[in-house]
Amino acid sequence: MTMTQDTRTEVFEFLKAAILELKDIDSSAITADTLLETIQLDSLDYVDIQVNIRKTYRVEVVAELFTSGKVRTLGELVDYIVAESAAVSA
Repeated sequence: MTMTQDTRTEVFEFLKAAILELKDIDSSAITADTLLETIQLDSLDYVDIQVNIRKTYRVEVVAELFTSGKVRTLGELVDYIVAESAAVSA
């Protein structure tokens, strides 16, 4: 399965909606290049988003992704979810 732009867009919009539900941020300020640390999510926010990702995409997002620096931007998180979701579906 190849990563399509539609799939990336769908996952991005899903994450953007989840973030906007948790934080009072201007939606135009959330882009694929947005650093996750600038969104100022707390640990409960991360857990909420992780649970939603697991329910929707059957992808486990572990804290080490963020703490290791593997995933720093929203776009990198999108890419991770799309890749892992494709692996789960294969």
